[in-house]
Amino acid sequence: MSKCINKPIQVVMENNFPTRFHFHGNYLIQHILEHWREVGQWWLDEPERFVFRVSTDCCWCELHYAPQINQWILYRIED
Repeated sequence: MSKCINKPIQVVMENNFPTRFHFHGNYLIQHILEHWREVGQWWLDEPERFVFRVSTDCCWCELHYAPQINQWILYRIED
């Protein structure tokens, strides 16, 4: 089951990749399953985002990073 969260989070980076984050507790990222860049709808001034689909010690998550505002977002959690 997938749950949309779409909330800002704090992420710890190592070697330019996320390794852990905090959202109502600490999550250790075990594997980066996929990562890609989304340019957004430029004609609506949507910012570019980097998306990481990761597995943690207890679930799968989709993390988004918006470099223009230096903000990480926990977009989705999958049980």
